[in-house]
Amino acid sequence: MSIALLDGEAPLSTAQHLPCFLIHGGCGPEDPKAEGVAEASAALAEVVSQVRRAAPTFTPQFQVSYRNTPPHDAARVTLLASRLLEDDPNFNAGYGAALQSDGVARVSASFMESVEEKFSGVMNVTKVAHPSELAFHLQQHRFPVLDTVGATNLARELLVEPAELTIPRRFEKWVKSRRESLFGGAEAQLGTGTIGCVAIDAAARLAACTSTGGVGNETVGRVGDSPTVAGNYCSRLLAVSCTGYGEQILNQAFAARLSVRVQDGMSLKDALHRSLQEADAKEYGLAAICIAVRDETLYWAAGTTEGYFVWAGLIGDRVLNFKDYIG
Repeated sequence: MSIALLDGEAPLSTAQHLPCFLIHGGCGPEDPKAEGVAEASAALAEVVSQVRRAAPTFTPQFQVSYRNTPPHDAARVTLLASRLLEDDPNFNAGYGAALQSDGVARVSASFMESVEEKFSGVMNVTKVAHPSELAFHLQQHRFPVLDTVGATNLARELLVEPAELTIPRRFEKWVKSRRESLFGGAEAQLGTGTIGCVAIDAAARLAACTSTGGVGNETVGRVGDSPTVAGNYCSRLLAVSCTGYGEQILNQAFAARLSVRVQDGMSLKDALHRSLQEADAKEYGLAAICIAVRDETLYWAAGTTEGYFVWAGLIGDRVLNFKDYIG
């Protein structure tokens, strides 16, 4: 394994008229020039374009106020990007989610932003196409993290239309994996493509959202990192979203530990590099996108210990795409 890290910076005023955000669609050991990676990269580029056009007029499905004000620009951008990615079957969140060992798609998501610094999330909810929106709605609840039963009840109370998340490609892979398991073959890892978004606005407000369909063929009810502070975290200084092997990200408490390092004074680049070094030393496969703010400057970074990491973004008028950096 090895570490790949890209970073940059810009004046905070860059976010005055254009959204500044990063998105990701999963990581893994595959060839970064493989066909599936190319398709995912193209899909991310289209999402960046859509967010750029639609962000100024986007309204979240559920209204949540922060200190008596509507959702800020960073929160709205993060929710819009997550919704678009959950709608895209190239990824493993919402439509096209991986199937657990009983053949059912269960999705999880979390949301956090820098005004309240309150974490909220849902775990293993069924028939919900946009778990990120449920996670966001829970920002205003006393108990902001719900399991399958609680999240299902919440969706029913909110009159969320039940959605069929299973697509033929995922079902075929699940069948193949079950056969391999039953007859002694190696279990296939089906659940690549966790999605996430981090964003900042001109008022230095940050937001982070991560959404996933899990590993694929896992034990029913398994919970990974995405609906926890190990995989998704936001403070007044940093927003981070992770992807990769959930148990390994949990073992590292990756997002929360990274945030502490930035709050203790490390630069974003140094904090991410050190965190990736620690993961690489344990042969952990993971990746993260991050945006930080300090002294009227925004900093961004994307890094991984895996062979590829599908990410993209927009910083002012600069469009970012991981394929632009492949040698």
